[in-house]
Amino acid sequence: MPKVFIDTRRVPSSERKLWIEVGRNVGAVLGLAGVIWVLSFVFLDEPLFQVVALVLLGGGLLVGGAKPAGFPTRHPKVVRGLVAGGLMALAVWEWLPPRPEAEMAWQPYSVAALEQAVAEGRPVMIDFFAEWCGPCHDLDRRVFGRKKVIAAAERFVKLRADMTDQNSAASVAIAERHAIAAFPTVILVGSDGRERTSLRLVGVEPMDRFLARLLAVR
Repeated sequence: MPKVFIDTRRVPSSERKLWIEVGRNVGAVLGLAGVIWVLSFVFLDEPLFQVVALVLLGGGLLVGGAKPAGFPTRHPKVVRGLVAGGLMALAVWEWLPPRPEAEMAWQPYSVAALEQAVAEGRPVMIDFFAEWCGPCHDLDRRVFGRKKVIAAAERFVKLRADMTDQNSAASVAIAERHAIAAFPTVILVGSDGRERTSLRLVGVEPMDRFLARLLAVR
C-alpha cells in the first residue's frame, strides 16, 4: 500500500488558522464538560451527568450552526455535520444511563425481614425509592444493574422499601424509623445490626464509589 505524506507546509496559513480555530472550539467544549464532570465527582455527592450532557449538546448545536466556510475542506458541510453529530452523540450517551447488565434480587422491605437478617448476623442493604423519583431509576441502571455491584452485594440481605406513596401510614413509619428525608437513600447495616451511618448514600454516585461502600461493611 503506498504511503501518503501530507506536507503541511503546502497548506495555506489561512486554512491552518481555521483548523486551529475549529480544534480550539471543539477542545473547549470537551474540556469544559470534562472539568464539570471531574469537579462534581470530587466535590458533590454525584457527578452532574445532565449538566455535562447539556454542555456537549450546546457545543454540538454551536458547531452545527457555524458557517461552512469555517471548515477549510472540500466538503465543509459534511465535516461540520460529523463534528456536530459527534458532540451530540456524546451528549446523548452521557444523558442516558447505561442499560442494566442484570437485576438485583431485592426483597420487599419489612421490619420482620430486617430483624431476621440481624438475628442471623447478616449485613443488610436497604434501598428507599419511589417510582416517580428519576434519580432512583438512574441509580438502578448506573449502580444496582451492574454485575460487579450485584456480586459484591451477594452477602447482603437486600431490602427495597417502596416509598412511592409518601403519605401512606407505612411510608411515614418507615421514613421515621430510618430518618429518610430524600430519595434515593441507601443504608447499610452491619452484621452487628447497626447502621453504618458514615456509609449512607443519598442520591446517585458512580459504581466504583458505591462498591467501596459495600466492601467497607463488616
